[in-house]
Amino acid sequence: MSLFQYLQLQPIDPQDDGSVSELDTYEQDEVIDLTQDEDGAALLQEWEEITKDLHGNVQ
Repeated sequence: MSLFQYLQLQPIDPQDDGSVSELDTYEQDEVIDLTQDEDGAALLQEWEEITKDLHGNVQ
């Protein structure tokens, strides 16, 4: 049984001036579905694109 569906951000206590963290007012992101297997080749291609972006397209 997976516990991922129960994980949520926890509220952060307000600051002395009454402001709260931006994390407390976040908008809901897309739902991540972990019930289906992903294509390994597609994941590898995505990872290669991410590393190229991080390193400025330098290999």
